[in-house]
Amino acid sequence: MFLITPDNQYADESLESFLIRGGECNGFESFQLLSGVLWAWLVENDHQAAGALPRKLSQINLYHAKHSSGFRVRAMQLLDSLFEGDIKPLMGHAVLHSSVTFSPGLAAVFRDGLHIPRCFLRNQCVPVCSQCLAEQAYIRQFWHLIPYQACHLHGVKMLYQCPECQQPLNYQEAEQISLCACGCELSKVATKPASGDLVAISKLVVSGDQEGNRDSSISHWLGALLWFSRRNGSSLKREFLDELMLSEAVDFFSRWPVSMVDELDQIVQGAALKLTKNYNHTKFSDVFGDLLTSARKLPSSDLHRNFVLKTIVDYLEQLVRSNPKKDEANIADIQLSILEASALLSSSTEQVYRLYEEGYLQCSKRLKLHSKLSPDDAVFYLRQIIELRRAGIASDYSTNTVYLPSW
Repeated sequence: MFLITPDNQYADESLESFLIRGGECNGFESFQLLSGVLWAWLVENDHQAAGALPRKLSQINLYHAKHSSGFRVRAMQLLDSLFEGDIKPLMGHAVLHSSVTFSPGLAAVFRDGLHIPRCFLRNQCVPVCSQCLAEQAYIRQFWHLIPYQACHLHGVKMLYQCPECQQPLNYQEAEQISLCACGCELSKVATKPASGDLVAISKLVVSGDQEGNRDSSISHWLGALLWFSRRNGSSLKREFLDELMLSEAVDFFSRWPVSMVDELDQIVQGAALKLTKNYNHTKFSDVFGDLLTSARKLPSSDLHRNFVLKTIVDYLEQLVRSNPKKDEANIADIQLSILEASALLSSSTEQVYRLYEEGYLQCSKRLKLHSKLSPDDAVFYLRQIIELRRAGIASDYSTNTVYLPSW
């Protein structure tokens, strides 16, 4: 058995779109028919792999595997061998599980060198650009991403609903690329101009910041957008981000880092009014909230890539310099948890424990015998962590730095 490869191949095409086109050029009227033949072939060659291959197009991608995608990878690799030559189109278009997480512990997926927050993937509706379909009839992978709401090539809004049947568009359910399930030709639907802010966000999603001075990859810009959306309380359950929120994001990041510094200044100025205890008995989170933990991994802790965390760290360093140690406690004496300290030191919580055990860090409270610090216990002073960082224990390039014991 062998499969004919579609004449045109596109690096940014989704796996599901490639399978639809692959089925058509091999004479199958639907993916259901193609999947039945592929399943029967796998049963003959590897029955374990056959059991890992879903028959439903919307579940075929590797990241949909609940526990381990190992058997599904094996199935994909076997099916790749059916295509002519050395090309591996299925694995090349697949979206995989990722071991990387985005703060505060959100799962990610991986495709073509990019780590993407899984919560950014659309499940119920995949919008299209009718002008793109008219030019080249295939589904782009970035159309699956929630922040992508306007075509960055044509400057028009993405089409979410069929203009005839008013149903949400989902090519995975219809198993058609240019047609709605009702038969409407999507490539001929009129488009509406999109705002400049929506187009700007879409460009970041596709190509990152190519005009700015920050050398940030697409993954880190997606992390920054995730951080901003969570910070503003936006829900991703509707698979749609409010246009006003996206406009605010464009304005916020266009003024970076001034926009972030201004907000932190306001927090510091209002901190004294909210105090119920002295600064040296006040938690960092009581003043700044989840400022550090939410920006700790976006998805990296390398400050040359995670520009959100770098701005926060730079601000806190300046805050400590501006508030030297005095008899009376000041805002530089607030207490950090182990998780917050690890964010400031660009390290893991395990390494912060080691710094404490080796005497580099002093705990602000006396522990009971055989007891262990909780990651949420605020026991380290901000001043102490910053001084340790400035002493060279961490750097902008630190990524999970390992500190060796003195022995």
